[in-house]
Amino acid sequence: MAEALWTGVARAYAQSFAGLTAGGIPTLVAGLPPGGRLLDVGCGTGALVRAARDGGTEAVAVDLDPDMAALAASRLGTDVTVAGLPDLPFADDGFDTVVASFVLNHVEDPRSGSRELVRVAAPGGSVRATVWTSAPTVHGALFREVMEASGAVEPVIPRLPEHLDFERSLDGLGQLFAAAGAPVVEARMVDWDWRVSPDDFWAGVTGGVGNTGVVWAAQDPDTQVRMREELDRLAAPLLEDGVLVFGASAAYVEARVPRS
Repeated sequence: MAEALWTGVARAYAQSFAGLTAGGIPTLVAGLPPGGRLLDVGCGTGALVRAARDGGTEAVAVDLDPDMAALAASRLGTDVTVAGLPDLPFADDGFDTVVASFVLNHVEDPRSGSRELVRVAAPGGSVRATVWTSAPTVHGALFREVMEASGAVEPVIPRLPEHLDFERSLDGLGQLFAAAGAPVVEARMVDWDWRVSPDDFWAGVTGGVGNTGVVWAAQDPDTQVRMREELDRLAAPLLEDGVLVFGASAAYVEARVPRS
C-alpha cells in the first residue's frame, strides 16, 4: 500500500521531490569510515551513492521500483539491485554503513524494515536513517492552500494499519532501531532549504508522486486547471528569483550495531 505510491513515478520524482530529499544527503554521508562499504536502501536517483563514492566510500545501491533502479543505474554507471525492505538479497553483516534515506516512512512494515537494515550491517557498524515527522511541512501547507482555494476534493490517502505504524518523530525513529537491537548513538533534527521551480514542483504532483499525486489524480480536469492557477497565485510570497524556497526539516538517527 504505502510502497505503491512510489511505483512508476521515477522520472517525475527525479524532476521534483528528489531535490527535497537530497537535502539530507550531507548528513547521511558525513564522517563515513575510511575504506568502508555502504549500502543505500531505497536509493532513488542514486544521488546519495554518488556522494558517498565521491568521498572514497564503496557504495552499493538498491531500490524496490524497477524504473527507479534503472534511472539510478543510468546515472551511476553501475548496476542497481531491484529489492526492498524487509527482504534484502545480502548476507548478514556485510556493510559498515547502511543508509535508509526517507524510506521507513513508506514501507509496509517499518519494524521489520528496521530489523533488516540492522541485519545487513556489520558488527560495530552503523545504520543511518532519515524520516519525515508528523509535523506539517512548508510545501505541504502550500499544497493544502491550493486544494482549498481550488475546491479540490479530499481523497482517501493510504495509511498503514495502526499496529504496523510507528510514531513519526525523532523518538519514534530511534525506538525502531532500539527495538531492532541497535542502540541510538545520535538523534537530531536536520534543517535545510529546498529550492525548486514551480514547474518542477508541479511535475511531481501531476506525475503521481506521493500523497500529492493521489490528490491530483482524484480531481476532475477543471479542478486540476484551477489547482495550477492557485499554485501560481499562492506561491508568490515564497518565490526568490523565480524559484520556490521551502524550509524543510527531518528526523535523523544513527544507530550502532553491537559487536557481539
